[in-house]
Amino acid sequence: MARKGRKRKNVAREPNGRPSRKGAPRVQFDHGTARAKMKFERYGTDGADAIGRAYQAGLLGEHADAIKDTARRIAKAYWPMLEVGSYRCTLSDSFGGSNDNTDNRRAKAREQWLTGILRAIDQMGRAHRRAFDELVIDIHPDSGPTWLDRAIYARRRNEMLDQADANRLSMAVSAIERIIG
Repeated sequence: MARKGRKRKNVAREPNGRPSRKGAPRVQFDHGTARAKMKFERYGTDGADAIGRAYQAGLLGEHADAIKDTARRIAKAYWPMLEVGSYRCTLSDSFGGSNDNTDNRRAKAREQWLTGILRAIDQMGRAHRRAFDELVIDIHPDSGPTWLDRAIYARRRNEMLDQADANRLSMAVSAIERIIG
């Protein structure tokens, strides 16, 4: 008579018939690649965005903490504002998603705050806005923008910053400082 069920694995067994757990691989924490380790050692928890890497490199100037915190608040407000809303089911008129209890007044106030900030930066000129966007708004989780990477590298090697890179950094920081007040 044929045996039913799964095929028995050919492994060492305990006296009760269970597969032996002796010598079983232990679960180990994955620390990531060598590059991820190096990035964490260099930047700590600030390595996930461009403003954090600039902060850790000491490129933000005198009010670095306030600049970093303000830039992160702006980035945190910017991306949800672009969200389309809850998704719709293609088979019915129902809506999906779990966030139906949004506070519209708070969302409107945040949108007005953010658009006021972006208008103030727009008034500074296109170059300031581009530098601000590259440092604060654009998503650069591992590296970038390239001018910031060059500035960080020059700072690490105690070299002079390239003038164009220093100008871009200065424009981005001055835009954030204008917002701070």
